Amino acid sequence: MGKTSSSDGPDGSTGDKDQNDPFHATRHHQQCSIEDVKDNPKGLHVRLYKNYQAHRARYWWDTITTNATWYRVKYRSGRFGKECETPCWTTFFGGREEYSPYEPVPGWLQPLVDEVSADLDMGSRPFNAMLLRLYFDGNDEIAWHTDGRTFLGQTPTIASLSFGANATFSMRRMTNVWPPLDGLAGDGIDRSTPQRDFVVGDGDMLVMLGATQKHWHHRVPKERGRRPRLNINFRYIMSGPDAERGQKTYYKYMVHGDEDIPRSYSYKEIMQMRGGMMNFARPKSACVPSGGDNRKEDKTHQDLAATSPGNESSKPAKGEEPNIASYLASENIDRSSFMALPEDIRRELVDHWSSRQSSSETQTLIRPTENTASSMQSCGKKRQQNLIGGRSSVGTACKGNKAMKKASGSGTLDSFFLSKKKHK
Repeated sequence: MGKTSSSDGPDGSTGDKDQNDPFHATRHHQQCSIEDVKDNPKGLHVRLYKNYQAHRARYWWDTITTNATWYRVKYRSGRFGKECETPCWTTFFGGREEYSPYEPVPGWLQPLVDEVSADLDMGSRPFNAMLLRLYFDGNDEIAWHTDGRTFLGQTPTIASLSFGANATFSMRRMTNVWPPLDGLAGDGIDRSTPQRDFVVGDGDMLVMLGATQKHWHHRVPKERGRRPRLNINFRYIMSGPDAERGQKTYYKYMVHGDEDIPRSYSYKEIMQMRGGMMNFARPKSACVPSGGDNRKEDKTHQDLAATSPGNESSKPAKGEEPNIASYLASENIDRSSFMALPEDIRRELVDHWSSRQSSSETQTLIRPTENTASSMQSCGKKRQQNLIGGRSSVGTACKGNKAMKKASGSGTLDSFFLSKKKHK
């Protein structure tokens, strides 16, 4: 496990434990390296634990996508006076049991919460509030905001654990993290301090410490071609006069919004609603990042690079089933994009293709790629109509049923999360 240059613990205090080891526990994190970024004059302290959960990333991806249900929350913003919608998929667990609403952290997630709390030496304040986000594709985002809240304490430890595709985690310093909307006092951005960008990958954990929330905003921007990504945000809600209000706000903006019966979606339903699995099992010629982005290309886009016909990744993998190899070759699908899909969805794609091949033997030959795309789009539209028509199963909500009507477009979180506005 890599070492850090900082000598203080994750809570900003110096203890008697190994001061060169921020985990205070090695266990199975031997492959983890730590980047410690600390700038006291600027009020910044961030630790990036690379490959923290790399050894179990596949397990946690499958566990979360199998068990979690997701919401595209609709609400009216009191701060902006507009109808809004969250710009990514969300759900929320935990908080303090004495407050309502409250949904316990599920058993399938609790072991990870316990592990992160122990590794970050949270002591008597283990994480008790988990905000989960699904960035389904590069159009999903979360805009500039601070996680600072009075009921989280003056110097909260906020841990952010990522699974799936790489993403950019951007940070910018603010002279005022809650700038007034009238603009008379400016936008609060400290332009004399350069923006910082971190690339967070599968199993990486980024932790914000100390006074960071008082001086810095962060965001996950849109990124063309990004495949699905999960993020778990770990927080500790303190007891106190503001905690109950804060907990209600979390559940409102992450689960039910202004709807009495919010509709929840499984990961597979979201995949089908967004036009089918072909969004990500794309032809190899399409697996090229946009050249129109002014930002420097970084490791975020490396896994989307085009695969040439002569490349090893284009050849059948050893032990690969013949029908999978035939499917990839016939449809001109990039293997790395295909293998990034969940196993059941990969099987569904290949079975769909195989049945289509069998039925087409007596028909006029149709160009494979176009046939596949049109078929998947048709399936996606029919599934979407079924969802809108209310014929899908409804999940269980915190203290009630979790169900939400289909949402479309991108939008914003309320001032509580300082996202961008959406105009209808």
